Amino acid sequence: MIGVDGPQPLLSTTFVLLLHVRSTGWHHKTMRDQRGLSNGVQTALLFPVAFGMLLLTLQWALVAWADASALAAAQDGARASAVINGSSATGESVAREAAANGALENVEVTVARGAITTMVTVRGTAQSLLPGVRPTVSKAAEVPTERLTNS
Repeated sequence: MIGVDGPQPLLSTTFVLLLHVRSTGWHHKTMRDQRGLSNGVQTALLFPVAFGMLLLTLQWALVAWADASALAAAQDGARASAVINGSSATGESVAREAAANGALENVEVTVARGAITTMVTVRGTAQSLLPGVRPTVSKAAEVPTERLTNS
């Protein structure tokens, strides 16, 4: 090579170029980029996992809502049926009305009104986001039956 100061040895030019490549990190950067998964592959693998976790969380929330709704309906039905002039039909009607908030499907209400206690059971199927999953919810409430006693 011929420079401004005259001919330069080829070895020193190659050495300077090698030092420049090493100091800028160009060689190491390309090697480092080839290790691991690319962003597209990571997204393709992790998106279904994240989406599945989201669906499971939403399904859990729907079952929890159905569970709370069934318990509230059973308690309302038991209170309505246990009053002095209450009946099993009244308790069932109140429980069905309370359970009709959209959380439960295929609602079944059973009322057992006795002389001492009244028990109402509400069963149903929670809403489902996952195909083939039909969570069943069953809650019962038992309260004392009101009655007149001799003093």
